[in-house]
Amino acid sequence: MRKILFALFGMFLSVCANGAQIANVEYVHLMIKQYTGVDVPYNSELKDVHAAANMKYLLTAVDIANQMLNGEPVTSYGTGEYATTRAADTVAVDTMVRDYVRDYKFFATTTPDTESFEFSISASGVFHIDWGDGKRESFNKTNTNATTYSHDYATAGEYVIKIGGHATGYNSNATTSAIKFEKNTNLAGITGSIGRVFSTIKKSDSKILQPSFYLLFSGCTNLVSEIPAFLFDGVYGAPIEHMFNRLFNGCSKLTGEIPSGLFSGIDGAPKHGSFAYVFADCSGLTGEIPSNLFTGVKGAPAIWAFGDLFNGCSGLTGEIPSNLFAGMFGEFSPRMFARTFSRCSGLTGEIPAGLFGNIYGAPADEMFAGTFSGCSGLIGEIPSGLFGKISGKPAASMFSGTFSGCPGLTGAIPSDLFAGVSGAPAVNMFASTFSGCSGLAGSIPGDLFAGIDGAPASYMFRETFNGCSGLTGISAGLFANVSGAPAQSMYHGVFRGCVGLIGVIPSGLFGVFDGAPAVSMFDDAFYNCSGLTGAIPGNLFAGIYGAPATLMFWQTFYNCSGLIGVIPDGLFGRISGKPADRMFAKTFYGCSGLTGAIPSGLFGVFD
Repeated sequence: MRKILFALFGMFLSVCANGAQIANVEYVHLMIKQYTGVDVPYNSELKDVHAAANMKYLLTAVDIANQMLNGEPVTSYGTGEYATTRAADTVAVDTMVRDYVRDYKFFATTTPDTESFEFSISASGVFHIDWGDGKRESFNKTNTNATTYSHDYATAGEYVIKIGGHATGYNSNATTSAIKFEKNTNLAGITGSIGRVFSTIKKSDSKILQPSFYLLFSGCTNLVSEIPAFLFDGVYGAPIEHMFNRLFNGCSKLTGEIPSGLFSGIDGAPKHGSFAYVFADCSGLTGEIPSNLFTGVKGAPAIWAFGDLFNGCSGLTGEIPSNLFAGMFGEFSPRMFARTFSRCSGLTGEIPAGLFGNIYGAPADEMFAGTFSGCSGLIGEIPSGLFGKISGKPAASMFSGTFSGCPGLTGAIPSDLFAGVSGAPAVNMFASTFSGCSGLAGSIPGDLFAGIDGAPASYMFRETFNGCSGLTGISAGLFANVSGAPAQSMYHGVFRGCVGLIGVIPSGLFGVFDGAPAVSMFDDAFYNCSGLTGAIPGNLFAGIYGAPATLMFWQTFYNCSGLIGVIPDGLFGRISGKPADRMFAKTFYGCSGLTGAIPSGLFGVFD
């Protein structure tokens, strides 16, 4: 501290040359009031509050403010060697009040068994820590490297740790949090504002320095308090990459509602991972999602901008606010809304039609992967145009698991839900999209995937309609434009468990293939589709030839008891070569309605 004050005093000696003005007594008191809210009483012997203040008066006023804030004397600057009659100027007053008044802004309560406690700071500035057992320390951190601060307690117990000060700079790495309690299992409660210590900094050249809170409380599994309403008071402006990424990730014991003004100071377009995983697995949070949580966030949804935002928040209730992402406009980005509401089983009501703002353009990888997966409380029809204006070729996992596990969704699937998606299939593009949506009804629109045209991709329609027991029909041409060499698991379980499907399997349903079988390409495709009737189309797997693959037709028609007629000769194409593991295991198991002789060479020629 002596070195800090010496450096500060050296600055006092040169301020006049920098244009600072001599400060009067009133200015000292006004600055203390402005920074801390404390009204330090004037010296009773003072005759004129407009008289020039000296260093002794300034330092003594700081001591009094610290005593009023902390309930006891904690500093003695006014009796030190720098408490001179030399005039104090405005720069000296501002600096001393800002950095040396111990106005603690953030408070952390420990668990009752705490023997030691630690956290890290990756910011420059003057900081104060009160460890809660009488031990206090102040330090001037001159770099933004991560530094760990720890304290051992003489007796295990519950302590309230106070943190104050003022950050002056932040690490340029967006994934380096200004302050971090990650995986601290001794952290039990938080109050106050961490943003008042690590606030947005506006430099003299108008440059803005923004703090990162990446992993701030992630893994603090014993954190049982509510989220402070003004936790980020003092943080404002455009977000930076990963700014709040994994903020409370895994804090399953957090309680109460999400404060509506938690991010009220944030104003601007999201960046990569800005709000990813913020509340992931915070299953103890309750209440509705505030409609104005992201009011100031406006612009194009960046990569992973809101991915996994509420993933696993099973205690949240109520409807999804229709204007939650109203400020989003611009082109799609990878993982932008991936698993945003995944496993939020307590959410109710219908999915708002304009939930995702005004987004458009070519699909991006995982853009809506698992967005509503596991939201078992959602009801109503899937809104037409829910995903904005799509125009472009498919992207990997773009709608993988989007509505998976939403049995309360009802009505027909909108025929234009994926309108604008056109081009060759992509890996995993519609895997499990509607899996488990047992409430969906009606026939699957024939033009649902009309724009998909080209060679198959691995897992492209894997379990797309798995468990959709309310669907009643398969439209001809559903996958007709997909043609080329088979790919692994391309139609694995695509209609598995769709017991409500009736009528015949359309001829040419899967297009035309040209190439050797692939692993699991049709396994479980019509598993337990007992309502399907009529004969199996002879050209269903037309164009397949070459060496067998593992599980290629495993349980393909398992328990399809309504199918009738003879098994078409050449149904499986021209397969030949060394047999593969379970290649035809249980292919027709339970197909009690099939009749006639088994065609010679049905399964190809093996060596």
